[in-house]
Formats: sequence, C-alpha cells, structure tokens
Amino acid sequence: MKKLLNWFDQRIFFLGIIILLVFIPLYPKFPLFNIPKTYVAIRFEDFLVAFMVGIFLIKIIRQKTQFFQNRLNRLFLVYFFVGGLSTLSAIFITKNVIPHLVVLHWMRHIEYMSLFFISVYSVKKVQNIKDSFSVLVLATIGVILYGLGQKFLGFPVVSTMNEEFSKGILLTLTEWARINSTFAGHYDLAAYLVLFLAFLFGAIFSYKRRLQKIFIVIVGVFSFYLLILTSSQIAFMAYLVSIVFILVISRKFRWILPVLLLSILGTFASRDLTDRYAATIRINRDLAVEAFDKSRLAWLSRLYVPTPIPTLTPTPTPAPVPVVAIKPTKKIVTPLSTPTEIIIPSGPKRYMTYESTSSADITALTAYRSTTIRLNVEWPRAIRAFLKNPLLGTGYSSITLATDNDYLRVLGETGLLGFVAIFLIFLQIIIEVIKYLAKNVSPPEKMLVIGFSGAILGFLINASFIDVFESSKVAYVFWIIVGLLVGLMKLNPTKADKLS
Repeated sequence: MKKLLNWFDQRIFFLGIIILLVFIPLYPKFPLFNIPKTYVAIRFEDFLVAFMVGIFLIKIIRQKTQFFQNRLNRLFLVYFFVGGLSTLSAIFITKNVIPHLVVLHWMRHIEYMSLFFISVYSVKKVQNIKDSFSVLVLATIGVILYGLGQKFLGFPVVSTMNEEFSKGILLTLTEWARINSTFAGHYDLAAYLVLFLAFLFGAIFSYKRRLQKIFIVIVGVFSFYLLILTSSQIAFMAYLVSIVFILVISRKFRWILPVLLLSILGTFASRDLTDRYAATIRINRDLAVEAFDKSRLAWLSRLYVPTPIPTLTPTPTPAPVPVVAIKPTKKIVTPLSTPTEIIIPSGPKRYMTYESTSSADITALTAYRSTTIRLNVEWPRAIRAFLKNPLLGTGYSSITLATDNDYLRVLGETGLLGFVAIFLIFLQIIIEVIKYLAKNVSPPEKMLVIGFSGAILGFLINASFIDVFESSKVAYVFWIIVGLLVGLMKLNPTKADKLS
C-alpha cells in the first residue's frame, strides 16, 4: 500500500495533465452553473482544475520554501498579487465594476495560470513529454473528426458567442458558417490549432522512425485544413510566423520556401478565408486613403486660408414684388418605377451597406465591421480604462468580455503594473529558452524546445487581435504547454532519456 501511495504521489501531476489534455479539447463548453449578471459559467473542467490545484497546494506546503526559490514562480505570484490589488482598487476606488464579477475574473486568471505549475511538476523525464504529446495528438484527432462532422455531417455546435448560445444550446452550422468543433468559437479553435501545429512541427524533427513522421504529417495536414476552415486571418498569420520561426531557429532553411508555398496554396481550400484577406486589404487601403485625404485637406485649409478684406457695400432698398396669382394645376400621380442599382462611391463608407447579396460582399461587410469595432470601440475603451488608472487599471471585467487585443486588455484592466508583471514572466521564459538552446543538448530535446517556443510565439501573435488569454479552453492548453516547456528545460540535458 505504501508503494502504491508513493507511486501515485510521484505521478499525480502527470496523470492530471494527461486527463486535462484529453478532457479540455474534447468536452464542449456545457455550463453547470450560471453566474448572475454575466454569461460566463462554471463548467466541469473548473472542478477538475480546482482538484489538481488543491493537491498542488498541499505539495507546496510540504515543500515549504523550495517553491519560492524559483524566480519564475515568484514572478507568477507577483502577477497574482498585482491582480489582487487591481481588484481591490476597482471595488473601492474606481468603483466601476460588479464586485463578485471582478473577483471571479481574477480567480479565473489564477486558475488558468496555475496549470503552469502543475505541468512543470509533471515532467520527471523526457518520456513524460513524449506521452503528453501523444495524448495531445489523439485529442486533436478527435477535434478534427468532430469539426469535419460539423462541416459535412451536421454535428451539433455548442457556442458561447452570445448570452443565449452560452446556455448550452445545441446549434447547427449554416452553409457559410465557420466551424467551431468542440470549442466555443472559431477563433478559439483556430488559436488552439496554431498551438498544436507549431508544437507538431517541432516534434516531427524529434522522431527518427519513418512511420512516426508519416503519421505526424497526416495529422498536421488535417489540422491545417481545419485551421483554414475557421477562416481566421490572424491565426493563419500566427501559424506562418511560428512555423518560419521554428525553421529559422533550427536552421532548416531549405524547408522555409516549400512550407510557405504549400501553406499559402492551402488557403484556396477556403474561399471564405481568401475573400476575407482580399476584403481586409481593400478596407485597410480605403481607410488609409480616407485618413490621408482628411489630413491633406486639413493641412491645405490651414495653409491657404485667405485673409478677408472688409469692404463697405451699400445696402440696397428692396423693390416691391407684385403679387401674381398662380393658376392651380392638376396634380399628376406617376407610378413608382423599378428601382435601379445604386452605385456606391469607393471608400470605407461603401462598406456600411450591402452592395449586393454575394458572399464576397457580405464577407467585406463583416471584415469592415470587425475592423471598425476594434479601432473605434474596443481598443479606445481599453485605452480610456488605462488612462483612468494607469498603475492598476480599472479591474478585471471592467472593459466587458471583448477587447480583441489581450495586451490592451491587460493595460486597461490591471494597468502598467499588471502589464509589466506578465511581461517579466515571458521575458524570463525567453531567457531560459536562450540559455537552454546554448547548451550542448541532443537534437530531439532541442527541437522540442524550439517547437514549444514556436507554439508560444504563435499564441502571443494571436493575442494581438483576439482575447485568447480569456478563452478557457485555449488558455488551459497554453499554460500546460508553457509548463511542459519549462519542465523540459529543468531536466539535466546530460542525463535526460532520449526520444525514440
């Protein structure tokens, strides 16, 4: 019995990570309990994570000061502390939040990031990384199959895109809708696939057996196809940057051009994605032209304003106007003619209405609204929150559930202190990655670290246009991957067992 307890104690975190890597991607976001005044709900995975965090806290209490000796751990605790200060400031100083909601969102951020510690402690040897990767691949195969089932077989969708959908209603995708698979939205699915594809791309160079490589390539092709079906422009760009980063750091330069060409050609499998890129380019051009024209006219008006010369002009006496009787005419009623097509002038204003009912024009309208909402509503709202309280922000949940830029969200909700705190976390990880790659480690371990790093880079790029740190499914997996990366780098590279 004692041996069994000892075995369980040594592997409890690894088993927990394995369970989470299966459950989180595959289980749809069915709500268990609703929270008043928000449609963010408590779900089953929250209890799984809470159970693992409870065991972890017991472990930390037993270790006493060992946990706090690690610099990266201390940086995480600093961020949690700053988030707590921001929460108190929002409740008692700025007073622009609902108290129980700001506390809930603060605790959810701690919940997401706590998986980093559990993931680090789960890595005892490189074989743990291999097993975690295998489980993640199997879970992603399930995500792919369910996503294709949504696209072609009418599998149901569970979404949290609005308050009504978040109640767990089973929906069916329309012909032009973007797939969600088991995730709550297409952007969440796309962010997850960027993480997975980058990690997959690094792992493929870590295996030597041909069958393993072929299997990884097949899974990668279907994952890429699913990414294309989400039609997420920023996710596709994040994928390209992360893959190129992996190839450059690993010095596999001859693969860069073929991978880029195949990836770009692959976008033609989704007309929606290509239409969105074309619409975005056209919209950005029109917005730039309009801004340039406004600034040019303003500059010319200041430069060429003539100085008025006062002149004395006599005031003429108005002559009497004779009253002429107008003979009433018969009112003629003309029938309404068939309306003709109205040609809307070029420029951003033409995206305010449908020019036709074609899918390309609807896509252009959607892209325009997405761009203008970010530029005119969401991003200025986050900046105003930051300016209101530059040090601590206005608290979690104070700038609603959507900002579409996680960096501006951090500034707006937790201020400069919160932004610096989380920046230092990633800076410390970058430093540790550089130090590790400078060591004389075997190629399999080095490629795994590079793959992990590329996945994190892709996620951070996604965060510039999507609130990926706020999406539970994606945030859980992200912090697990970050923990696996740090756990791998903590292993002694001269004694680490090798991947087969």
